[in-house]
Amino acid sequence: MPADHVHFNGSVNLADAESVMREIASRVPSGLRRIPDGETGDRGNWIFFQLQKFLQLPWLVPDGPVGESDGEYEQLPELRLAEGVDPGSVTWPDIGYAEAYLESYRVFARLRADGVIPAGVRFQVEYPTPLASIGGYIVPEQQQVLLDSYERAMFADLDRLLAAIPAG
Repeated sequence: MPADHVHFNGSVNLADAESVMREIASRVPSGLRRIPDGETGDRGNWIFFQLQKFLQLPWLVPDGPVGESDGEYEQLPELRLAEGVDPGSVTWPDIGYAEAYLESYRVFARLRADGVIPAGVRFQVEYPTPLASIGGYIVPEQQQVLLDSYERAMFADLDRLLAAIPAG
């Protein structure tokens, strides 16, 4: 029995959101309900996008040397709170997802208006769980104390996005 719809999830190895959307729309002429931006550019490797944000925060410091290799692969750094930082006072700056998705939404809206993306197809966004980013980069003994504040920052980011993109 043929599928009546298709669901895409995750990164697409193309140059940019427009390339991803055009490729998906051309390959799935019917049954497309939602279309993602492909998590291109800085978001191309799932939570690596957040590592770059974390490394810019003065209150997070590497737990060990950055850039060491284990065989052929560079080890990802584990980060910890800088000496003297109270985890209760931590506030996360803009984590960047809303900004990236708003840029992609403009591409989506233009392509839908031009008929490249069929009417009725909706714009899809994909956030990682808060634990994915915290668990991926924060030393285990500090993950729980940072998880709630990071989760609030992620939901604030999502709220900004939802306020800017029409629900339909």
